[in-house]
Amino acid sequence: MRFEQTRTILQTLAPQYHRTVSEHYQQLAEGQVSPRVRLMLDYLVDHEEHRALALGEFCHGESHKVLDHWLKGLERNFPRVPTGLLEEGAAIDLDKLIQAAVGYKQTLIEYFRYACEHCTDAQTAALFKKLCSQEEQAMRRMIRHAQGLADL
Repeated sequence: MRFEQTRTILQTLAPQYHRTVSEHYQQLAEGQVSPRVRLMLDYLVDHEEHRALALGEFCHGESHKVLDHWLKGLERNFPRVPTGLLEEGAAIDLDKLIQAAVGYKQTLIEYFRYACEHCTDAQTAALFKKLCSQEEQAMRRMIRHAQGLADL
C-alpha cells in the first residue's frame, strides 16, 4: 500500500510529469520533422511547461488541510511518463503525434481520477476532480489546435 500527500502530487510529481513530457517533445523537435509537426511540437512544449507552472499557482489558492491530506492505501504509484508513445512516425505524421499527446494526457487524467476516488476528504476529492476537468479542457484545446494545423 502506498501513501501520498496531495502537496507532493501537486507541487512535485505532476509538474515533473509535465516537464518530462515537454522534454520528450523537445527531443523529437530536435530531429527531422515535418513543418506541421514542428508547429505542433512548439505548441506542445509550451503547453506542457505552462501546465507545470499552472499547478504551482493552483496550489497557492488551496488550504493547508487539502494540501496536507494523505491519500492512504493507494495501490497505484503516480504514473511515470509512458515510454514508446512517441513513435518514429510522429516526426512526420501529425495524427501519430496527437495520438501520443492524448496518451500522455490520459495517463495523468486517469491517475487524478483514481486519486479522487480514493480520497477520504471531500475537499481533496473536489480538488482532484477539478484537476481532471482542467486536464480534460487542456486536452480539448490541444486537439483543437492540432485540427487547425491539419486544416492548413
